[in-house]
Amino acid sequence: MVATYLVPVRTALYLFPLIALVVMLPAAFVSYRRRGRAGGWTTVVFYTFVFYLLAIATQTVLPLPDNPNFCAGHSYASSPQLRPFYFVEVVSQRARGHWSPSAILHNPAVWTTALNVVMLVPLGLFLRYAQRMRAVPTILAGFGLSLLFELTQLTGLWFVYPCPYRLFSVDDLILNTAGAALGWLIAGPLARVLPALEPEHDRRRYATKVTFTRRLFALATDLLGFAALLGFLFGLLTLFGEDMRHRDTPVVILAIVWFVVLPAVTGSTPGKRAMLLRVTRRSGRRAGPISLLVRNGVLLSPLWLTWMLLDLDRWDLANHPEQLLLPLALAASVFVVLVWTPLAVLLDDEHRAPYERLTRTVNAAIVPSPAGLPPEPAPAPARTEEVLKGR
Repeated sequence: MVATYLVPVRTALYLFPLIALVVMLPAAFVSYRRRGRAGGWTTVVFYTFVFYLLAIATQTVLPLPDNPNFCAGHSYASSPQLRPFYFVEVVSQRARGHWSPSAILHNPAVWTTALNVVMLVPLGLFLRYAQRMRAVPTILAGFGLSLLFELTQLTGLWFVYPCPYRLFSVDDLILNTAGAALGWLIAGPLARVLPALEPEHDRRRYATKVTFTRRLFALATDLLGFAALLGFLFGLLTLFGEDMRHRDTPVVILAIVWFVVLPAVTGSTPGKRAMLLRVTRRSGRRAGPISLLVRNGVLLSPLWLTWMLLDLDRWDLANHPEQLLLPLALAASVFVVLVWTPLAVLLDDEHRAPYERLTRTVNAAIVPSPAGLPPEPAPAPARTEEVLKGR
């Protein structure tokens, strides 16, 4: 029985890194707005909860039937179990009158009942500790999640299979919901021991800091967003039968708009805006288009130099020795961006990358005004954000 329960847990361990990568940027986006940072104890709690949800989801659907014709001779789950508290009768039948501690520990019905309760205890803990949810909404959330799992089983993984392969049981609804309520009760005294989750405290301490991780999240968001936009554009051009041999021009135009025009007008690329960053002069004034072109040209040089290398139709160093400049430039750009820049940002006193020193620009944190504060007095207009220079 233990091996059966371990299969979903192992599957969750394999899937978790992929799920974490998918939710990382959206989680960072929300976290920088709520707490001014994307790390710390709150992040540990969040990703622990993500793994927990993944584990109980796999526990609900795994193991899958390995026989494609299992429905023909399968009757265990064909009819839902709708008798409330039937588990008491099952435990009693399996006990056969033996109620010693040893007999109880070896009764599989006891373990199944206990696991159904424990299954949603972490949900109740999280909703009270991290979300400050009251008892009734927590219990309703536990019931709703349990109902989703039971319906998944009743419908054969939402009609993927022609019949149910796991039993729908009203007792599971009762025991799971009781587990969520128990978790909510445990969270009260446990919260006195665990670190307090105070978003406003984190905002005051971290919102003005421009960390290497924050900059990396912004760059990743920009690259993914730009790639998605290119994919959408090329899809449209292909759909309308446009010639894709001259795709270089729209790529260059979009790159200039994304990485030069937008930050020159608004102060931020979409990725930097998502992570509440902007690029300014050291004096605090907005950076101009030339500075932004040089800055982002150096930062993205490994990408566009690689693109130029791959776009080169034919190597002929004998007649065109200048072609050797491309791999040399790529090697230099990789060193500057992937080696020198991280070391400078992490170890230099001013935390400035080489391309920032070259263009006399700096990343600055955008600190939104706390919710609920009154606007500044007239005649000055109310401000919705304040820009502070990061180190």
